[in-house]
Amino acid sequence: MTFWVPQLWIGMDAIGATFNYEFGGKRVTLSLPTDGDAFSKLPDRFLHSPVPSLVQAGPVFQEENRDSATAALVLFQVAIETELEFPAQKPAELDEGQRQAVETCLREAIDRASNVAGRFVRHVRAAAPAQSWLGLSSHTPKQYGVASLEYLDTGEFIFGLGEEQSVTVRSSRLRLDRADLDRISVDIASETEPPVAESLLADAWHLDDATAANDQDRAVLVAAVACEVKSKQAIRRSVGKDRVPLAEMILKRRSNLPELLDEVLEACCDISLRRADAELYQRVKALSYQRNAIVHSGRRDEGGPAMAMPAATASRIFEWIDTFVPPADDPDVD
Repeated sequence: MTFWVPQLWIGMDAIGATFNYEFGGKRVTLSLPTDGDAFSKLPDRFLHSPVPSLVQAGPVFQEENRDSATAALVLFQVAIETELEFPAQKPAELDEGQRQAVETCLREAIDRASNVAGRFVRHVRAAAPAQSWLGLSSHTPKQYGVASLEYLDTGEFIFGLGEEQSVTVRSSRLRLDRADLDRISVDIASETEPPVAESLLADAWHLDDATAANDQDRAVLVAAVACEVKSKQAIRRSVGKDRVPLAEMILKRRSNLPELLDEVLEACCDISLRRADAELYQRVKALSYQRNAIVHSGRRDEGGPAMAMPAATASRIFEWIDTFVPPADDPDVD
């Protein structure tokens, strides 16, 4: 099975290298290409054009006493040895039982190969952190071409599965209309930057998007920070003038998101998300819990409260806050 990698820089001595090991009880071979054409061939009329397996990296500095010749890896292969009861001579046509058996076998092998490929990319990324173009640690390498099940001794093709395809359908509510663009134009003319909280929310959506970054841990962190910023701004803009000193004193000591949207907001503004929307408040608690788990242990707590779609949760919090916060141009708001 062949995988894409966004131009991993390697030394010339690594070209054509192979690595053999046991993984999950199966024999695995990970191979780097010997030249630019090694893994590039695609079936006729494929979804996209072939790409080179290997290209020259650069430009690179010419450094004294160092061989600067560097290649950029684009494609690599992972082969999994597996067992399947199947005729020694390939049938002219597969019957339904044979087709189900080979497809199940191949899908299991694809899962295992993808696991190996993902670990490979995560390790090389950690070993060469300055190769920033390799993407985030959560980015998994994508399949290139057709993953095939073949006879081990002859390499004869038995069955194949092409690259996974998907279509994402979104709501038209995401669009910006003329009135939205008119407001943006006013902000540009006044040399105003976008609000920090809303910019962070947009970052969280990007990180949460499987077709973009798909980094759930960072999405949780950024969504939580966006909500904390938004909540503190809301309290400062909504608090009565007689409670401003109280609000400032509390905000210097309390920054936990569930507390901000419950006890702190109620003390300062007589409003509580816990009382107004108990279901959304539970999502806030889950978001905060997982944010703390990542900060303190480096990853989400799989045994803790689930935090699906952190950006969507943050958006709901923003929408709720906007229902009671006075407009920015309100003359009564300092």
